[in-house]
Amino acid sequence: MNSANFKLAKSFTRGFLFSFCFFAQVTVHAWEIDLSRRQTKPTQIENVRMPASQSLNVKNVEKTTDQEIMEALKNVVNPADISREIVIVNTDAGFVPDTVQVKKGEAYKIHVVNLNMKEKNTSFLMDSFTQSHNTMYGNLKTFVIEPKVEGVFSYQCPETGVHGKLVVVPDVTVRKTASEE
Repeated sequence: MNSANFKLAKSFTRGFLFSFCFFAQVTVHAWEIDLSRRQTKPTQIENVRMPASQSLNVKNVEKTTDQEIMEALKNVVNPADISREIVIVNTDAGFVPDTVQVKKGEAYKIHVVNLNMKEKNTSFLMDSFTQSHNTMYGNLKTFVIEPKVEGVFSYQCPETGVHGKLVVVPDVTVRKTASEE
């Protein structure tokens, strides 16, 4: 065997042994399981926040009157009149407007427009209302929400990191005059 063949066989053997040892080590470590963080007793999650599009009515769940049933049927046959429309624009500087105020129990048609020159393909997420839309540059996305829970909810664009607030206020607002305060 000449020296060239010997060197070739030697390098092949080293490469084979290195590969064998490397893959054997990878397969051994691939099946390790860390049980140090395992809980002995599962904990029950409490105070789960419902989406704003659903109302949490614990009282009188079983008691439904004929009037409530008729009202629900009317809403199915004649959906809510959407006379309120909101336009949210995604720009280079963020959302315009960055805070939107709506009333609880009323339907709103929301139009989202992407006018961001830097990010022309972005997302619009409103997790509390289970709304997620792809917004292409210059295109309009429209959806309807009907908030049933009061509170402050967010909408965001994960690609640009901007966010805004949707404030749901009670449907009955009582204004006090300056002399009453």
